[in-house]
Amino acid sequence: MSALVNLFYIYDPWLFHFFRMALFVGVITVFWILYKKIKGEFQQGIILPVDSLGVVLGLIVISVIPALVYGTSDFSVTLMYIKGLLLFGLGVAIYNVFYVKQPPEKLISDFKIGISVQAIIGFLALLGIPFMIDFALSSNIVLPRFYGSEQEYRLYNLTSSAFFQLSIFYLMLLHFLLAYNAKHNTINSVFLFLLLFIGLISGRTFLALSVVSILIYFKWRYIPSLLLFAGICLFLAFNYPEHKYVAHALEPLINIIHGTGHISSSTETLVQKHLFMPELKQILWGDGYYYAPEGGYYGGTDSGFIRQVLYGGIGYLIVCFAFTAYFVFRIAQNWFEGSWKFILSTLVILSVLNVKADTYAFPGIMMVLLMFLSLFGNAGKRITLFRLQE
Repeated sequence: MSALVNLFYIYDPWLFHFFRMALFVGVITVFWILYKKIKGEFQQGIILPVDSLGVVLGLIVISVIPALVYGTSDFSVTLMYIKGLLLFGLGVAIYNVFYVKQPPEKLISDFKIGISVQAIIGFLALLGIPFMIDFALSSNIVLPRFYGSEQEYRLYNLTSSAFFQLSIFYLMLLHFLLAYNAKHNTINSVFLFLLLFIGLISGRTFLALSVVSILIYFKWRYIPSLLLFAGICLFLAFNYPEHKYVAHALEPLINIIHGTGHISSSTETLVQKHLFMPELKQILWGDGYYYAPEGGYYGGTDSGFIRQVLYGGIGYLIVCFAFTAYFVFRIAQNWFEGSWKFILSTLVILSVLNVKADTYAFPGIMMVLLMFLSLFGNAGKRITLFRLQE
């Protein structure tokens, strides 16, 4: 049961584009707790991470300030963080029911099941099985302009997330599991191959930066899986460079092979259209807009750094970084004995990613994953409510 709940909560598929499974399993878990409490059968109490909840609430309060100061009425950022608080609260309930009395290996085992499920769905969809393609597409937000396009393969996951946010989710999941395996050595390298496979489906961002995580936490026994994955990528790049999925997914590799002098179209678009230096006033204080009144992101940029500066200035950007760093630090405390190797490498990767799009404090499935992982341990202030005496 925990593996199924974990799959629905962590990947948050929206079945038929609207039935949000993270909310569904979270709310069901909350009602189950209430039912057991009323019957007097939930004696363990409910553990609450007080400081973590306080950090989320603090971010919500701070995020309101730019919109109020400038009178823009752009409360989209605040609403995003309220959604993040809701999902974190549901994650706390799931942790209390399914994991609080279990060793951490239980969560790792559930991650393995989720990776296997996603790999099977992705593989069968890439084989062109209509039922599996329809099933995968039905779990995402509605993106009709990508159906049948060269990027449709990126939707072959059982999740609501898509493209960049999904790619950084898999990157952080890979980074965490490699760090865990460096300490405990309990994850078969087959799961590394499966994670690389579904990560490749999610986007080229994963393909490029997964190399960093692998180098940081390299083990010799990873070599067979890495060689197999690299061999498949090279085989596809050399023999099927014109296939629309291959041309898009392996564009950086194909460009290197053919010496075109280009990295990828998305990188060039980012540099040419989305990176610019805001005015000094904007850097200091922002403009109070995250979304433009006429629609779209304010400033027309995808860069997370620029979006956050334009909304609330350098101070708001620092707050978003501190929020992210807090949860990374909690994960390091609870899982890796405060490892600075994990803390610094994770924050460097997230900072590089924030150049391209929001990673600091953005309440997508990547941040939900980090917040959920932070619960597994005793670091920080925790209180237990409604504990019944034996």
